[in-house]
Amino acid sequence: MEDGQKQPGAVTGPQWEYHADENTDTSQAQQRPATSGEPVSWTASEFIAHQKNASWYGLLVVGALVASALVFLLTKDKISVAMIVIVAITFGAFASRQPRVLQYQLNEGGLNIGDKFYPYALFKSFAVIQEDGLESISLIPLKRFMPILSIYFAPDDADKIVNMLGDYLPHEDRQADAIDRLMRRLRF
Repeated sequence: MEDGQKQPGAVTGPQWEYHADENTDTSQAQQRPATSGEPVSWTASEFIAHQKNASWYGLLVVGALVASALVFLLTKDKISVAMIVIVAITFGAFASRQPRVLQYQLNEGGLNIGDKFYPYALFKSFAVIQEDGLESISLIPLKRFMPILSIYFAPDDADKIVNMLGDYLPHEDRQADAIDRLMRRLRF
């Protein structure tokens, strides 16, 4: 689908769209709760983008310089100082990155995000997290070193998505973890 074109039956919001199946009446698709056999599709940003002005980047530079100076004064190790500078540059580069808008689909087999497929068997549970006035879903993985997968959606689609996930995974009450809270405070 080309940019700027809307699929028939699409309901758009600021960052997302819900697409009804082409074989269903749009008014019924918006009112009917999702069932395990009916896929739920939507388009959303991959993460929440926080606006960062020049002072944010200035504080990053000042913080990196102070940390570098302290490490050098305490250890006289140039490699550690270089690593602090590299980490600060990398952090700044990732902070300036804008989110992609991805196509999501939940079906009876799992979750499709863009070109990637995640079967339900990879996850032990899911949690609905409130973040910056928006809800997101965190899929908690079974594997120890697999990161938590967060998905965003339009508020109107919350019930459909939670019901569909609830058919395959247990719901868990959770809060955002410490790293997520820190990144939110840093406006990352």
